Amino acid sequence: MLRRYRQQPMARVALRARLQRPYRRRQFLAFGSDSVLDRPEWLYGTQRISIGDRVIVLRGAWLSAERPTWGRTEPAISIGDGAAIRTHVVISATSGVVIEENVLVASFVSLVDSDHTITETDGNPLWNPVESAPIRVGAGSWLGERVTVLGGSAIGRRCIIGAHSVVRGQIPDESIAVGAPARVVGSTATT
Repeated sequence: MLRRYRQQPMARVALRARLQRPYRRRQFLAFGSDSVLDRPEWLYGTQRISIGDRVIVLRGAWLSAERPTWGRTEPAISIGDGAAIRTHVVISATSGVVIEENVLVASFVSLVDSDHTITETDGNPLWNPVESAPIRVGAGSWLGERVTVLGGSAIGRRCIIGAHSVVRGQIPDESIAVGAPARVVGSTATT
């Protein structure tokens, strides 16, 4: 039995998840059955984060439901059933981020629904007002390595977003999009 845990890293992740599940269910707005949140880097506003069933969020995730979302009834961040999120992913919601079911998110992806502004009165953008708009990622989509999804973006169902792309705006269902800014270059539709 110990050999299995030594040789199979996911077995260790699953064991830690089983042990932490009662705590996670109290910590989050919702935390589904058989879900895994392994060694997150940062958690903020977890009472506004909903994680579905059979979700895997691997090491180093940054999940942040910002203060403007705390008074709302709906979740600030919603991760649908069967989603798989690899290492070091950042999800920050000031308006809202919805990741529908069975979405695959590769490592180092950022989904941030707000932008800092620059005003003439204060040179530090950190303290200036933010502008935000919700993000939605449709069911069955795949975000490649180091993709950035900006506020106001909506990625359709069954889309592929190529590595290092920057999404701002709408990506239709069953699209393949790449680049900065991401542009549709193909389709995932089968004939």
